[in-house]
Amino acid sequence: MNFYKKYNRTFALLSLVVAIALFPKMTLGQSDLQNLSLDNFLKLAKENSIGGEAAKMDLQSAQLDNAIFKAGLKPQLSAFANFPNFANTFAEAQQPDGTILFPRINNNNSALGLSLSQAIPLTGGRVFVQSNLQRFDDFTNDKIFYNGTPFRIGFSQPLFGFNALKWDKKIQPILLQEAEKKHDADLEIINNDAAELFFNLLTAYENLQIATSNKESNETLLTIAEEKYELGIISKNGLLQLQFELASANKNKKQAEQSVRLASSSIYTFLGKKHNGELITPIAPEVKNLINVDLTIALREGLKNRFEQISYARQQMEADRDVEQAKREGGLQADLSASFGLTRGATNVGDIYSDPQQQQFVQLQLNVPIIDWGAQKSRVTLAQAQSDFLRKNISQNKLQLEANIQQTVDAFNNLQEQLQLNQEMKELAQDRFDITKESFVLGAISITDLTLAQREKDQTAREYIFTLSQYWQNYYELRTMTLYDFK
Repeated sequence: MNFYKKYNRTFALLSLVVAIALFPKMTLGQSDLQNLSLDNFLKLAKENSIGGEAAKMDLQSAQLDNAIFKAGLKPQLSAFANFPNFANTFAEAQQPDGTILFPRINNNNSALGLSLSQAIPLTGGRVFVQSNLQRFDDFTNDKIFYNGTPFRIGFSQPLFGFNALKWDKKIQPILLQEAEKKHDADLEIINNDAAELFFNLLTAYENLQIATSNKESNETLLTIAEEKYELGIISKNGLLQLQFELASANKNKKQAEQSVRLASSSIYTFLGKKHNGELITPIAPEVKNLINVDLTIALREGLKNRFEQISYARQQMEADRDVEQAKREGGLQADLSASFGLTRGATNVGDIYSDPQQQQFVQLQLNVPIIDWGAQKSRVTLAQAQSDFLRKNISQNKLQLEANIQQTVDAFNNLQEQLQLNQEMKELAQDRFDITKESFVLGAISITDLTLAQREKDQTAREYIFTLSQYWQNYYELRTMTLYDFK
């Protein structure tokens, strides 16, 4: 089966290269990134990211592996030919008295044949049907000889050995199921990675919006403050405070623009597109209806859908296979082979098919280990120990998955409450700043109160975006863990 595994990988990769060349991915247009929403970005990520291509390739490779394995279980028809097989030389020939002579030989020994074979997974044996014809031309003596087997049927069967084909037939369908589940998980990982990039951009963009708003507001307030300073209404210290706030807003805007540019570049790179310095404008996702995540459903779907659950079953089956292999390969080995056919040698090719003679072969080959100094016992003990450890490790991994799901569900549900509170605080802080700004223009409050209100507005806006980011990233992380859409 090693041949099949090597052939699988090579054939799969070549097929995928041809498929990608003939069916290229959808071209990503410039307009797709002008105003970018989370849903659109997730769609673009699946279609254009290298992760999406890798997920597709892994699944197609597994499907091709399975198809090739199934093909290997079907009857295999092959033909062979050895023509020409000409020789004109001097060759060693031992004489009846033991001496060696080197006579000239001048002949052509050609052959052709057809063979049909079928593997038997249940027993690990193989049956075959063959037909062949050989022609020998002796140019020195000007003679032609034929030897042929019009028909031959037979089988070969290991009697006590390890049946690798039986285990491969059990494991191969599980490998395909595992690959299909892993493909779903890979797509969710792409969503998770894309969501992190999107909210990095959204956070940078929100900081840019805050800095731009503060710059414009501080410019207006500074103009008013300069007039008040001329009238002696505010002090020099108050005027300097507003000048400092304006300078700080200009600085923050420059830094925020750079952050947006870097975050935009990361998104372009993630989608496999060259970035020419354009800034992407993200659209913040709305949370109109909060998503209800039930822990019982999350645990049930995670244990049912994750590809690791199938992987655990496959790993345990492979461990059981290794134990059986260790037991059988060190004991009595017996190979039985037999065949029956019709054959004949003649100077006329027609005689081979008109009057063939019977041909029978039966062979039983035994191999009995007598002394191996405990090697067989050690191999079985090692394989059994590895199987037992794997079983304990699988149990531990399942517990860890359940714990991770529970922690993520708790964090997600808590974030829903925080998101509502942060949204209320953001709106209240904005209203308070607007009132404080008007009061400052009317001379009712100090510059210190205005500055505090502005910083409170900025802080609550950043906290809302941060919580929104954590909310959605936890949601896609939970989807990755469970492969379940809680919407």
